[in-house]
Amino acid sequence: MFLVAIGSLDDYEIIKSEIYRQFENAKLEGIDTVYEDYQLGNTLFISCGIKDKLEEFKYILSDILAGVIIGHYESKLIRKIVKENFFYLNGKEQAIVIDNACKLLGEEKQVQPGGFYKADRKSIIRREILKYLDTEKELNIEGFINFRLSMYVNELNETVERALEIFVAEREYNEFIKLLRYFVEIQECKVDTVHLLQSGDGSYLLYDDKKNSISSEYFDELRSEILDDTINYDDLLISTLITVSPNRILIHDIDEFKNKELIQTISNVFAERITICRSCDLCSSLQESSDTNKYSL
Repeated sequence: MFLVAIGSLDDYEIIKSEIYRQFENAKLEGIDTVYEDYQLGNTLFISCGIKDKLEEFKYILSDILAGVIIGHYESKLIRKIVKENFFYLNGKEQAIVIDNACKLLGEEKQVQPGGFYKADRKSIIRREILKYLDTEKELNIEGFINFRLSMYVNELNETVERALEIFVAEREYNEFIKLLRYFVEIQECKVDTVHLLQSGDGSYLLYDDKKNSISSEYFDELRSEILDDTINYDDLLISTLITVSPNRILIHDIDEFKNKELIQTISNVFAERITICRSCDLCSSLQESSDTNKYSL
């Protein structure tokens, strides 16, 4: 009979319950395993084995243990990596990075930079367990992770690095939004209401509440910056709206805007001043008159 002892130091009752549940499922598939547990010091061991179907048993055991490592140890490993490598972040910031990393690891339908499929993580672990069981009859889960799963841990480190990049980018974006909101607050309101839409050619159309094109006198200096390649049309639109600082911005046909992030930024900057219009007579009339009466960016 092939016998192997699986040791666990942390949360061993939870882990034992999960392993036993998986062994019971294996019995339904004709893999009749025998198992019992015993404790040595602070470590719980599960002695398990099988009389025949050895290779199938090893594969099932490796699959069970890979699932246990991902399900019960992965989040702990992420927290450890963050706390050791990014100790300069406060507790709240570390929690955000940890959450970002867990979300990246949870993405199974789409590959993300620094993240990888759950199936790939599991196959890495399973392969190492199978190699280990070829020569060893005792496997301590914590020790196995520390000394035999360097490739897996390296992948987690890369994911945490990506999670930090996301955190930094979001923090910089939020600081940028706060700065723009400050500029909006200190600016004098030059036009009470601005109607904003995007034409078929990608130009941004701006009108006041009487459907008149907004005077270009506010924007000559801003438009000249394009010649220096220091600002694009999206940036110019935001600068224009901040310069005008309207009490209300009515965005028409929002689904037609190609840059969804731009609309999100405008909404974040102007917040309660934003109103979304998906269909109205004004939308139609503006589109019809856009060729003859427009100020476009």
